[in-house]
Amino acid sequence: MTRSVLIVGAGPAAAAAALAATRESDVRVTVLDIGGQLEESHQAARARLAEQEPDDWQPADLDLITLLPVGGSTQRLPEKRAFGSDFPFRDFGQRAGITTADPVNGALVSGAFGGFSNVWGAQVMPFTERTFDDWPVSSDEMRRHYEAVLREIPFAAEDDDLAGLFPLLAPAEPLPTLSERSTAVLDRYARHRQSLNARGVTMGKARLAMKSSSCVRAGLCMTGCPYSLVYSASQTLDGLRRAGKIEYLDGLLALRVEEDGDSATVVARDVAAGTDHRFTADRVMVACGAIGSSRLVMSSLGLFNSPVQVAESTQFMLPFLSARPTADPRGAADFTLNQFNMVVDLDGGHDVSQLHFYSYNSAFLDALPGPLKAAAAEPLRRAFLKRLTVSLGYLPSWAAPTFSLTVRPSTTAGGLPEIALDSDPDPWRKNTFLRQVLGKVSAAAPALDLWPALPALSLAKPGKSYHWGSTFPHSATPGRTYSSDVLGRVGPWRRVHLIDAAVFPNVPATTFTLTVMANAHRIAQGALREGN
Repeated sequence: MTRSVLIVGAGPAAAAAALAATRESDVRVTVLDIGGQLEESHQAARARLAEQEPDDWQPADLDLITLLPVGGSTQRLPEKRAFGSDFPFRDFGQRAGITTADPVNGALVSGAFGGFSNVWGAQVMPFTERTFDDWPVSSDEMRRHYEAVLREIPFAAEDDDLAGLFPLLAPAEPLPTLSERSTAVLDRYARHRQSLNARGVTMGKARLAMKSSSCVRAGLCMTGCPYSLVYSASQTLDGLRRAGKIEYLDGLLALRVEEDGDSATVVARDVAAGTDHRFTADRVMVACGAIGSSRLVMSSLGLFNSPVQVAESTQFMLPFLSARPTADPRGAADFTLNQFNMVVDLDGGHDVSQLHFYSYNSAFLDALPGPLKAAAAEPLRRAFLKRLTVSLGYLPSWAAPTFSLTVRPSTTAGGLPEIALDSDPDPWRKNTFLRQVLGKVSAAAPALDLWPALPALSLAKPGKSYHWGSTFPHSATPGRTYSSDVLGRVGPWRRVHLIDAAVFPNVPATTFTLTVMANAHRIAQGALREGN
């Protein structure tokens, strides 16, 4: 007898669950998704570029798909673009009824095919073993699913000091050649490794979901690779569609989940026609992203008007300057994803902060202080860029601010329930963890010739890291209203499973998406084998 699975959403968690489910020979998988897509004009420009060598690219096509991140200020990081488009953040109906109190980021639910993996940084590292001391799932069990996911996606990484806390777990291609600045920093780290490690500072090359052996180093990694060398969840789902292993239904917005005996149902609205439809299966796996999934589950179970804290691995941006200049980076043919990482370990693998370092890309020019943008400032601008490296750092959720989520019934008949997001008006006050991290980073500066520009530290507003969840955390003894069992089941449900970061017991300050995928793979495999 054929078993049926409905997956709601089409981001990384959905892709990993689909991989696990399609391994079962008797399972039929259907993916329900809103399915927002890149505009046709941008799609066409991207396709033309993908068919040509960079030297043959037309300026008009290049200008269209390389729009830089927009918005932001000295205190807020800008919003990225994918091939010149805001489609990963655009409202296709999924953001109706969401209100945010300043300073909470409002773009927290994606309606795009592939979700926020269309604009992610492609970093793929596991959580540390000690992270799972707080999970009812062991690091050994998670390891199998990390390995399974890494075998299905492109993986570029190298065995270095980071493997002590973050094992590679799968064969990998080497990264493309690093920039002159990145190489200089890592060379200095190698010379001072012993003293830096003693201070809790470890460094190594980035781990990236990219086809590095095919990289042409065109410098478009951060705005969208025309050759599709940077992984997106859409690639996995498209591959499964082409192989006939899943049915993909787009244009559908999930409104409600129900369970009745041996089956579960999703009520979804055709966003174009405005009509509602019912889809029933043996299992439903909810993968709308932590905020979208929380709204769907809370409203389906009638959990209204009670604020729930959303745990976040909060982000900060910190520029660094080096006394020793390199060549002007504007003429270099480098890849522009994260090139190397610094791990600041306060206690042996649990209280960890990670900083991802980026070499030059064209967004640096747009972010320069006003005086450095003037034409007359070119000599100073050149000297500055020859010394500049920028990092994006993260704090673990247990040492970072939270924000709250409240779901309320819809005020319109048949509409989506409303969701309100709020935060502490001064979430960063008295953050001793951040001060400890910055202290260790500063102490490492002389050895690395990597000096943090502390006055330029930029603290992201709540929700801006996109590393958040824990609204229904896994529990070994679920019973609280806002918790789930190890297969992501909430309350009375036995056949509805949350599979994204909504079920994370915590959110450490290491890379995020690989664990989202590994945990979704684990839940899907466990649910289907339990049911068999």
